[in-house]
Amino acid sequence: MKWGSRLRWLLIGLVSLPLGMAKADMPSPEPYLLVRSMRMLQDQVASGKPEALPMLNRVLGHIAAQLQAANPDVWHKPANAYAIVIYLLNGGNPQVVRTILTTTKLESISPKLIAGSLAYADGNPLGIVENFSEELPPDVPSELIASISLVTAAQLAAIDVPTALKRLDYIRLTAPGTLLEEAALRRGLMMAANLGDKDKVRLLARNYLQRFALSPYSEDFFRQLVDAVMVLKAKISNDEIEEMASLAWTGARLPLYLRIARGAIVGGDMQRARFMSEKAEALAQSLKADDTQARLYLGISNVGTEKTDDAMKMLSELPRDRLHERDVKLLEAAAAMGGKILEQPSADTAETPQRSLVKAGAAPADAKARTGASRPAIAVDPMIDETRKKLDAIDALLGKARK
Repeated sequence: MKWGSRLRWLLIGLVSLPLGMAKADMPSPEPYLLVRSMRMLQDQVASGKPEALPMLNRVLGHIAAQLQAANPDVWHKPANAYAIVIYLLNGGNPQVVRTILTTTKLESISPKLIAGSLAYADGNPLGIVENFSEELPPDVPSELIASISLVTAAQLAAIDVPTALKRLDYIRLTAPGTLLEEAALRRGLMMAANLGDKDKVRLLARNYLQRFALSPYSEDFFRQLVDAVMVLKAKISNDEIEEMASLAWTGARLPLYLRIARGAIVGGDMQRARFMSEKAEALAQSLKADDTQARLYLGISNVGTEKTDDAMKMLSELPRDRLHERDVKLLEAAAAMGGKILEQPSADTAETPQRSLVKAGAAPADAKARTGASRPAIAVDPMIDETRKKLDAIDALLGKARK
């Protein structure tokens, strides 16, 4: 019988029995088989199979109980000793593993692996890196190496991003299609962005959307992607962002556009905010979805431009009850600034008295001496004036939005 079939029957047996009956009514499988069944289910979860997640939750409970009840002799077998570490590093119960590691002599595996596992169970980042950094013995399963690479990459990201990213690359090469790869792709986005590597960000995003678009963890992926785009700023073009977004399913594309648009507003990049909000508005309308948020960001991005009048009209028509409180604050800031801009006389109007005097040729020689009104003889450049207004508008928006 093939491994996949054996594990499938093992899973059926595990989830079909009440927790208390698992030990009494059926022989307990060896720990490495139990852990392998857990990993198989996790990979199915990553691929988006809806029935896998609730089954995984039940199986995890059974596995924890059976590992606790296992005969101490089973841990003398290297496959089982390594399996308990894989179990821990892939979401297993840390208390169960800690009990086994501290009460059983695991002579078949490296003391450093045990120390690193205990550090992981205790949430000790320094101990994790210190004990898992040494070269592993050749008999260590590749799945364990990939698991160690994942947890150490997370710890190394704060001090050595290139090394951390290389560990994630190792996972992508050695564990394709697994939950380990799914996590490596998600976590690699910000690392690549912090290195300014837009091509790597695009590669990771493309691989994720093509392989794990239905993962229940995709929400975190999109958050990471938006943050990566914000870090890259002008290094990545709107067209390149659009190319990545086009790989996402339509329902995920709309919130992606909106998140990037809002991030761009807070970051002061109104051109990007305008591009993304226009995409979001068009998509919302094609999906017959609520476009309030898209119109909000579009209106804000146009405040301070030649479209300020239209932007103010758009903002005034938005139903506030459809907006999040933080977006209401953005709306109020934009409306207030737009109102101030519209109240200010244009550059042309400000210069009208001076121009009329020049055109009439009738300015008396002593006019400048009689009044200080004629003192601003330096003409205001309309372009400079308009630019100043835009900068003031952006500063005001950002100041209020961040409160």
